[in-house]
Amino acid sequence: MTAAALVLAAALLGLLAFFEPCTIATHTLFSARAYARPWPVCCRELLALWVTRSLLVTGLLMVAVLLTPPPVWGAVLPSVILAAMASVYIVSRFVYLPVPHLEFHRLVPGGLRLPAAVQLGLTLPACTLPLFVIVFGMVITLDSYALAVASGLLFAGLFTLPTAVAAVTGLSAGGQRFLKASALATSYLTAGLLYAAAAYLLL
Repeated sequence: MTAAALVLAAALLGLLAFFEPCTIATHTLFSARAYARPWPVCCRELLALWVTRSLLVTGLLMVAVLLTPPPVWGAVLPSVILAAMASVYIVSRFVYLPVPHLEFHRLVPGGLRLPAAVQLGLTLPACTLPLFVIVFGMVITLDSYALAVASGLLFAGLFTLPTAVAAVTGLSAGGQRFLKASALATSYLTAGLLYAAAAYLLL
């Protein structure tokens, strides 16, 4: 595994995180509300979302590097894990899986009174958890604080970028149709990419 592979994975998985079914509706609603607000308020909310999410993701990855020794995965285990994650995405399209969101703002005193942008930034939705776990595993394998920061910022930034674009430009009818189609298709795309990665690692 190389640093370039980690950086690429963090960016791609962060972007996929926005389009997963359990995140796209929430973030689309957030962007629509931000678009309707005056420009300075809109910018502050987007900045709060990005900064909060970046601090959360980067912080978790840095703590992981600090506390977790680099694992020895072996030749087959990474492929098994990726294939299992891919299967979960397929099954979730047909069966409800009771996996909760990780709402870190609930751990903060008065967290339920925090602004919506901060609460959203402090939440890792259920369908994004496997994507974050992959980045998590790659970071602890490479055992680098610098890569933890870089991959955390990329994951959080690409996760937030579509929300920012929609909040600044607004959502046209075509954009809404695209997001609706994405919510239906992304789980299959994610599963396909994970299966492909599992097969590549075996080969």
